[in-house]
Amino acid sequence: MEKHKFGFMFEPSYELEVQLLFGALMPHIGGFLNELGLGSELYVDVSSGGFPDCVLQVNGERVRVEFELYSSNFVDHGHDPEKCDMIVCWIHDWYSCPESIKVLELHKVVPELAKNGIKIIINDHPKYENREGRRWSIEEFIECSKQNLPEKDYLQVKSFIQELKDTRGIQIMTGKGKKIPTLGIGFGKLSAMEYPLVMQANGKAWIAYKNVNVKPPEPMIEEEKAKKIMRLTGGKSDKWHNIEASSTGELIDKLRQVVRVMLDISEQNTKK
Repeated sequence: MEKHKFGFMFEPSYELEVQLLFGALMPHIGGFLNELGLGSELYVDVSSGGFPDCVLQVNGERVRVEFELYSSNFVDHGHDPEKCDMIVCWIHDWYSCPESIKVLELHKVVPELAKNGIKIIINDHPKYENREGRRWSIEEFIECSKQNLPEKDYLQVKSFIQELKDTRGIQIMTGKGKKIPTLGIGFGKLSAMEYPLVMQANGKAWIAYKNVNVKPPEPMIEEEKAKKIMRLTGGKSDKWHNIEASSTGELIDKLRQVVRVMLDISEQNTKK
């Protein structure tokens, strides 16, 4: 029988291409699903085109799957985490993804299969590079901070990001596009997440009390907390303002104070 060659010329640039790639990889990904604790026997039950995109039967268990180019698009699309069991994506960049959702990152699966002679993507880059549509990674944010800040300040920023990751009740999300990476800090339910506190990789930060992109502006922070934060940060506007500081250390101290106000906890109980 003639041996056919098939696959993809380029890495995925769209969600639909992630779905097609997953279908092509189904005979080879049982081990990766095992690592996620799901099992290796998988069948498509239904693919409806709604949310979730697909339901799999994995070792006889029903698994609700959402396909995304970047896992953080799950949040952008306003999906409910309680109605999904697994995200299949090309790049996993949702750093606060709840533990209840398994994530299969095909960007890591593909090169592992290639080591075993299963090379399904010819060119290791997308056909269409869309900087505006791609989120910065945490690693890119940290690297840009390293380039823009003195070493002492950069190390403080790096340490603070790890502190945010280790703090209960906080969700972090890198921004899209722009010349300088940003990092949003959110508080609340994942299904309705907003990120009122924002850091830039150049040592600046700001806070938004209201969403000014809608008319009339909608509150992002309850009034009493907003007033307290304004006093702590020296803000003058009740919509948004830059958080002024004479040093990176002072800025991070102010950001910590904002976190404590938003989470209603004392300094001693900020960490897990």
